[in-house]
Amino acid sequence: MILESFRQDVRIGLRVLLKEKSFCFLAVLVLGLGIGGATTQFTVVNAVVLRGFSFPHPEQLMSVGLIDPQASAPNNNFGLGNIPTAQDYEDLRNAQQSFAAMAGYLSGSTINLTYKNNPQRYTGGYVTEDFFKILGVAPIMGRDFTADDNKAGSAKVTILGHEIWKRDFGADPNIVGQSVRINGKAATVIGVMPPNFKFPVSEELWIPLYNEYPIVPRGDARSGPNNPAPAVMGRLKSGVSIDQVNAEFVGLARRLAQDNPKTNATLLSATVQPLLNALTGPQLRQQVWAMLAAVILVLLIACVNVMNMQFGRVALRAKELAIRGALGATRWRMVQQMMTESLVVAGLGAVTGVLIAYWAVDIFARAINALPFPLPYWIQFKIDAPVLVFTIAITLVATVASGLIPALVSSRGSAAEIMKEGGRGNTSRIVNIVTRSLVIGQIALTAALLIAATLEIKSIRNQVTLDYGYDENAIFSARMGLMDGDYPNSEARRQFFVRAVRSLRSNPAFASAAMTDRFRMTFAPFGQYEVDGQTYVTDRDRPRGNFEAISDNYFTTLGLKILEGRDFTIDDSDAKQPVAIVNSSFARRYYGHQSPIGRRIRVFNPAQPLQWRTIVGVVPDMLMQGPFNQQTDNAGFYIPLLGSDPAAQFCTIIVRPQRGQNADALATTLSKGVADLDSNLPTYFSGTPGQFHREILGANRIVATLFAIFGVVAFILSAVGLYGVMSFSVNQRTQEYGIRMALGADAARIFGMVMKQGAWQLAIGLVLGAGGAALLLGVLVAAALQNILFKVNALDPFIYFAVAGLLTVVAAFSCFVPARRATRVDPIVALRYE
Repeated sequence: MILESFRQDVRIGLRVLLKEKSFCFLAVLVLGLGIGGATTQFTVVNAVVLRGFSFPHPEQLMSVGLIDPQASAPNNNFGLGNIPTAQDYEDLRNAQQSFAAMAGYLSGSTINLTYKNNPQRYTGGYVTEDFFKILGVAPIMGRDFTADDNKAGSAKVTILGHEIWKRDFGADPNIVGQSVRINGKAATVIGVMPPNFKFPVSEELWIPLYNEYPIVPRGDARSGPNNPAPAVMGRLKSGVSIDQVNAEFVGLARRLAQDNPKTNATLLSATVQPLLNALTGPQLRQQVWAMLAAVILVLLIACVNVMNMQFGRVALRAKELAIRGALGATRWRMVQQMMTESLVVAGLGAVTGVLIAYWAVDIFARAINALPFPLPYWIQFKIDAPVLVFTIAITLVATVASGLIPALVSSRGSAAEIMKEGGRGNTSRIVNIVTRSLVIGQIALTAALLIAATLEIKSIRNQVTLDYGYDENAIFSARMGLMDGDYPNSEARRQFFVRAVRSLRSNPAFASAAMTDRFRMTFAPFGQYEVDGQTYVTDRDRPRGNFEAISDNYFTTLGLKILEGRDFTIDDSDAKQPVAIVNSSFARRYYGHQSPIGRRIRVFNPAQPLQWRTIVGVVPDMLMQGPFNQQTDNAGFYIPLLGSDPAAQFCTIIVRPQRGQNADALATTLSKGVADLDSNLPTYFSGTPGQFHREILGANRIVATLFAIFGVVAFILSAVGLYGVMSFSVNQRTQEYGIRMALGADAARIFGMVMKQGAWQLAIGLVLGAGGAALLLGVLVAAALQNILFKVNALDPFIYFAVAGLLTVVAAFSCFVPARRATRVDPIVALRYE
């Protein structure tokens, strides 16, 4: 009986909706936009945060990091922690009891491979022997790594990714056992991984970690950029909870700090959390949740619009409902019929929304995949079963949100009362109260969403318009890595650097050339340093800043001049006299109006103090970190790249074209110039700094575009909703306005009445929306926003007033047309039907 009653209600609902084509079309379109947006964004949330890995028991995979409880979020890797050295990982692995196995790895690393005299640079992973075993994935050809493979000095081996095996090795079925050259040393291919496996992010091949980067003692000068510390993951034993393993590793961290006070004194805590969190990062997760919250607001605004349309239908169907009640229909039966009609509308909106979502997800996936820094390979944007379940859930929510209150209101009165009100042509007082309240809520939601969207867009704008202190499009750069096979020590690397800069400077295509260790001309090394004469009570008191290793002629190549003192020379070396150049901010901060020339500074190494460096020059400020670091202190300094000890392993070459030439045209000339010096040394990450910065911000531009779309849709829906309610109100009060005008009220008074009604709805909505946004963004989630917003004040009054002004203008226009129509009511015509 229930199913038969439901089918009957659906048939009646469809028949009624077919008669009301305008309402049906608009309601389906509005809900379709809201549901489509929510489905699209939940697809992103599902891919990034919820779906996870396809490995066996992925919930057991954990990330491990050590924490300094008093350090800032960036210095604690935004809550993920750090592993300072490989020795720390080994000590933790040997002492722990909670993991069945642990592994260390370096992801996104450069691996130079030569096959059949063709050198290539690949993105690879350096991993310990248990890496694949922990994941539960094995090579489809050949074998896995062993403990012997992971020893320093053992024969070099590699496992290839399936994609490069097909693309660059011709899918050779006999590839296992073949020889290649990796990082300057002979190596053997021992396996090929399954298709579509690129773990952890987008790795194309893998090498044993300690074979390439042997363990060095804590604080050793060889540790650091030339011997990076691994990230750490483990698989929990059955029955061990995250709380238990966290408690154990906090104890282990304290024990390490006690046993190694010079290097680990501040690392008194630890964090163990799902590996999925570590690989997506808190910023990305917070951003996708924020986008889902924004699009849910759009859906709520859409529901409010449809609810207001439903109230318009209620007024028009008052007599019909009264007759049904008089003929014996119960209140519940009329509510059921109205809710069924709402379900039909929401269902049609859901179908429309899913179609919109398929289209939007495809465009979004194409845009993300076109970025130079793709998301991890296991993040796949697809509308699957969980997404469709979410769509069904929000469709039911939309049904209730848009239809329940109108259904309850329309069925509450007696037939006599409804007929009487219908005779006057006025809607019931409760309908007026509810519709006006809904408009207030709609304005509040729109104001909050527009404020959040504007803050995000301003954040992206701040990132895009950063001034790096030089012309980013006037130079060309490329990266190269000098691996131990061909360049086994600092002296060999230094000799190559000197040969390279001299050779490039003699090339007639280049006006000047230099080198730096800055990554993609965007990220310089960052850490603690000491200033001679300053007193530091604890290690934590030492300041943090940027220090970049550069060659001579670096500032000239960038188009900058030395402000005081001198530039580095090609002969400056740590063996003769360690020197440094500071920027203007550094000089002002520590020496005021005095000259810093001759003063001393050094990079801080807690276990093995480094030599003091004498300041020999001052240069203009340049931004030494890219568009994600929120530091406000620009103090930084430079050390000689060609003469530092140990010499850098990776460096970026920068060249300036001859006058009148385009920097983009130097790619082939630069790569050939390096190949002439070493035919096995590929260059990579080539382009202008401006291009790099645009590429790095590609994903942020997509986010800003989405927030802009959310804001525009909400804005339009609110404007339409306010116009619809005001127009409906004027229509329902036509007789009242006629009477008032017949009694002497002029057009200005009637106009003011309508505008005043819109004004107080706007005022209350703005107060609620802006106040709620300020409370949420400025107080409750202010800490989380530091990871999302770049140099933006979440309580920026200009943004709040701008949004209020924009909504005021739109509200004025939305009320103006109905108000003008109210002033043109002819009292005789209006009273004819009284």
